[in-house]
Amino acid sequence: MHRRTPPPSSSAPRVGAVLTALTAAAALLITGITPVAAAPAAPATVEPGGIAAWGWGYYGQTRLPTDPGEIVSVAAGSFHSLALRDDGTLLAWGSDRSGQTAVPADLKPVVSMAAGWIHSLALQNDGTVVGWGSNERGETDPPADLDDAVAVSAGEQFSLALREGGTVTAWGKNTTGSNAVPAGLTGVTAISAGDVHSLALKDDGTVVAWGTAGSPQVDGLPSGLDDVVAVSAGWDHSLALTSDGMVVAWGSNEYGQISVPADLTDVVAVSGGARHSLAMKQDGTLVAWGSNEDGQLVQPSGLGIPTAIDAGGYHNIALGARPALSADAPPATATVGQDYSYAFGADPSTYAYTVVSGALPAGLALSQQGVLAGTPTESGPSTFTVAAVNRYGRTIGAAHTITVAQAPAEPTLSGAAPVGRIGSSYDFAYTVGGFPAPTVSLASGSLPQGLTLSSEGRLTGTPTAAGTSTFTVLAENASGSARMSTTLEVTPGFAGPTIEGAAPDGTVGTAFDYGYTATGYPTPAFVALTELPPGLALDTATGRLTGTPTAAGTFTFTVAATNDFGRNQTVDTVTIAAAATAPTLSGIAAAGVVGTAYDSTYTVTGSPAPTVTVVAGTLPPGLALAASGRLTGTPTTAGTFAFTVQARNSAGAARAVSTVTVSPQKTATKADLRVDLSAPTSAVKGGTFTYSLITRNAGPATATSVYSKVILPSGVQFVSATGTYTRVGSIVIFHRPSLAVGRTVTERITVRATSTGTGTALASTLSVKTPDPSIRSNADTAATTVR
Repeated sequence: MHRRTPPPSSSAPRVGAVLTALTAAAALLITGITPVAAAPAAPATVEPGGIAAWGWGYYGQTRLPTDPGEIVSVAAGSFHSLALRDDGTLLAWGSDRSGQTAVPADLKPVVSMAAGWIHSLALQNDGTVVGWGSNERGETDPPADLDDAVAVSAGEQFSLALREGGTVTAWGKNTTGSNAVPAGLTGVTAISAGDVHSLALKDDGTVVAWGTAGSPQVDGLPSGLDDVVAVSAGWDHSLALTSDGMVVAWGSNEYGQISVPADLTDVVAVSGGARHSLAMKQDGTLVAWGSNEDGQLVQPSGLGIPTAIDAGGYHNIALGARPALSADAPPATATVGQDYSYAFGADPSTYAYTVVSGALPAGLALSQQGVLAGTPTESGPSTFTVAAVNRYGRTIGAAHTITVAQAPAEPTLSGAAPVGRIGSSYDFAYTVGGFPAPTVSLASGSLPQGLTLSSEGRLTGTPTAAGTSTFTVLAENASGSARMSTTLEVTPGFAGPTIEGAAPDGTVGTAFDYGYTATGYPTPAFVALTELPPGLALDTATGRLTGTPTAAGTFTFTVAATNDFGRNQTVDTVTIAAAATAPTLSGIAAAGVVGTAYDSTYTVTGSPAPTVTVVAGTLPPGLALAASGRLTGTPTTAGTFAFTVQARNSAGAARAVSTVTVSPQKTATKADLRVDLSAPTSAVKGGTFTYSLITRNAGPATATSVYSKVILPSGVQFVSATGTYTRVGSIVIFHRPSLAVGRTVTERITVRATSTGTGTALASTLSVKTPDPSIRSNADTAATTVR
């Protein structure tokens, strides 16, 4: 087998390399773990930023660059190392002889990465993969159609990518078969590339290995291994982590790399190097076995509790945990001149607290120990954020706002109320001081008729009687009170009228009574300037609109209030419904399927519109009946369900017995599309109005190549539409490449009414590629009457 030999180091020359470019689970991020043991101490540097590296460092792969930033993931290659920052950028260090640490400047935000022998891979947030470093065997040239990757792994001179559908794509060197993905391999959840072999973890917990035929790391795969949760491929050995926290190893044992310690349990992460293996336990303890020629088996001192691990060729990397905030809720209020104190809290690894954004209230300070204390000197709100810092980085807490109130003060009260006039709006505010804000009230005397005094000291209203009023106003708070006497004169006055009111809707044959209100002096009279709804009359003295409606429809009319000083009018619209008729209820509820969106509507008539409810039996679980008679939801249980539905209004009730059979969930990929079209019920000729088209996907799968179409009625003229559309005459078509499950898309079409009458627009939707389990909701109409 062809081997690569690294440059000389403090150890004997060693061949080839690497390893474990991580599966989705191979270097797990763990939270909430507590160390109970640690390996023997060994010299190492745990840099700020949360990374520790130990083992062979000839090329600087164990020397972290200064100021690495906020690191969230790490990867160890053969002669280099990678780290992913929380902003999606990459940091690389170590050997760059093949350009493997020359991170491309134009990378999109990265979500994961892999370090191989002498090349590197980055998975971008759009599902594409970028490679750099050695490309001798095409290992940094991913296939052009690879745009749905969810994980990557880098081997000796080949690369792997796990795709969204659970399949694996490989490229690069294939002389040993490490690049030959088994035909028909699906259901993969994790991958790992070694030196000359590859591993894949399937969703049923089994492992598939391929590469050099006859090699122990491939052919030695234990039989019956079906509860695996993570895999890692070393140089020429393989590791698997089972669901019970145990490690299974196979392949070469020349250096003891598959001799798993007998007492090793509670493992949460594994990683295979060139000649050694590394495991992390639930309590944060690291355990390593195999070759220790470069000290890669000994956990360094000061490491603390790791949250992620990765074994490189002959070195290891661990990511440490940031502080865990335990107290991050300072009191939200304070008072000028009164002492304030609150202690932020975090786990014992924290060595400092700092304000990372905003500003503290004037007079308060935050100590290194996390105590926020002092005496506020200025009132008002202050917003800030505190972070706890340890050697692995910092944890930023929540944003806090402390509002500092001013110190208590006795009330003050002043102001001279101006003269008022009958019929004229009056508004005067006393000047009120003190803290907390005093409450103002009338202590004695009487206010002028038509005026009121608010608790804030505002005297408002419309005087209704002339004369002079003398009264005493009181302002009081917890610190004291203040009084003052006021004499207010109201003189006679004249004012033009105002009118207000919006009459309710009515029903043919039902008595109608509504009163408009008017102000002004002299008292205004009421007059109808346009025709009223048939059967109704306006009382000119009281402004009451009364009678018994005789015709249904929507009526717009103008009512005015008038006196010697002018006229004021309001335009009102009243809808008169037809006389009440008893409900009718019909329709057969459609069958349903577990997990598939359901939509069935009963046919309901009657006036006023009946309310539909279930009065007996039980609906299928997951379905709900709307008051309109629409039965919708997503069935959760298979079976046959009988129930009685009732439609009721003021004129009576009607019932219907329904039986719905819900079938077990189908496995076929389908997408239940629904379209809803709405428009105003009425419009004016020459004016514009808008149709609203809503397309939904109730699932269970994403719909592809979705078309939504609206056929406009005669009597309207297309003006504009939102989104991307195609118009052919009176047909407007919207197209989307895909519509995800649960997604809703809204488009709007604006038209101009060109002739009177009632026109009905028709909307429909379909996917030309994804089957629709129910087309009952794939069409809708909207009617508009143009006057």
